[in-house]
Amino acid sequence: MLPIISRKLPNLFSDIIQKALEKKESIGEELAVVDQLLSNLFSNLANVHIDVLAQKGKKIRATLFFYFFNKFSESSKNFIDSSYEFTDLRLGLSAAPLGLAKDKKKKIWTAALIEAIHFASIIHDDIVDDGTMRRGSTSLCQAFGRKFSVLIGDYIFANASKLFLNLHQDDQFIRNLFLRECSSTIRGALKEQEITISTDIENCLRITSLKTSPFFKLSCFLGAYLASNDFKASIKAATFGTCFGLLYQLQNDLDCFRFENYFESEDYVQNNITLPIIILHQYFNINTSSDPENPQANYNKIKTKIYSEQFCEILQNFTQKYYEIVISDLI
Repeated sequence: MLPIISRKLPNLFSDIIQKALEKKESIGEELAVVDQLLSNLFSNLANVHIDVLAQKGKKIRATLFFYFFNKFSESSKNFIDSSYEFTDLRLGLSAAPLGLAKDKKKKIWTAALIEAIHFASIIHDDIVDDGTMRRGSTSLCQAFGRKFSVLIGDYIFANASKLFLNLHQDDQFIRNLFLRECSSTIRGALKEQEITISTDIENCLRITSLKTSPFFKLSCFLGAYLASNDFKASIKAATFGTCFGLLYQLQNDLDCFRFENYFESEDYVQNNITLPIIILHQYFNINTSSDPENPQANYNKIKTKIYSEQFCEILQNFTQKYYEIVISDLI
């Protein structure tokens, strides 16, 4: 079941996120190598210390990859080669060494490259949304401008994709799957621009999932598939990833209304239309647009309603089925 109604928003889905993050305790070594790989991948990108910014992330996609890999692997522990060499990890034009990667290294590289591509996508997200903050730091877009950020995002996406495809050059199925999920998240971002305050809520959930879930879905599927080669089990893991990604995004949307001061909420200031905003319009007839006359009072009214039990019940009715799939696999 979902959390009881008395649990105050905006922490409705925080328990499943926390349960997922707790899995990091058992895969610390794997994630440490992922961090090293990402640092090396980004080390040649201009002089913006982008590697430091990238490593501030939760690594939750990598965490879920290893979680499902360990869950379905007969030898889930100690699969890292302790003599890992990083001589071939530069994000350069030549990706040939990856084609000869050992099977053990392939797992680490797969997780790291998905994280790298996700990082490219959030650079682009900040450009589209005029985001000023990312992971507690000034966003690249804010710090270096839109033109530079577009080019950096494109560079990471293109090169990390090339490395991923070369890494799995012997498996056309994985290559096709990867390309499909990359396409899905871009298509979802385009569809997101069509969302209005009158968009059907179920349709909004589908679009949100299309944009946010693909890399979660890919991470979970490949973790299970590379460990077991069991397609049926891997599809179940992919379903988990799809549902988790959706709820993860909804928690982010709710978090935009956790602040005391209205100007800290970028969704409010920029009048972004998210599922909480659609619910407020359709069920409570509340105008959520930033009020230039008294923005703080308007924000307080919105925040109070989002923290209400009635709002919680409505949101739970639409998300119960996704939550139950996720929590059943995390327990």
